[in-house]
Amino acid sequence: MYVYSWLGLVVISLWISLAAFLWGLKSGQFKEQARVRYFPLRDLISPAPLCDPAKLTVEVYVLSAIVICGLLIMLTPLALTIWRSVRG
Repeated sequence: MYVYSWLGLVVISLWISLAAFLWGLKSGQFKEQARVRYFPLRDLISPAPLCDPAKLTVEVYVLSAIVICGLLIMLTPLALTIWRSVRG
């Protein structure tokens, strides 16, 4: 039943991949492979300046909120189980 939708997904993915590959060939993305292979070994980009580690950023607050929500979601079944066993 779902075979046709999966086959359609595979065919569309293959066509998109082939189009991206042909675009890369046409635009010259794969030229100079001998020189490009050494880029990770060179320090082309200067490192970002270090931030003050004592200063809390927005990311810290968002990740803390996600962790707290996750812990509350995990502890809810345990609390409900304990509440039902004490109640009944």
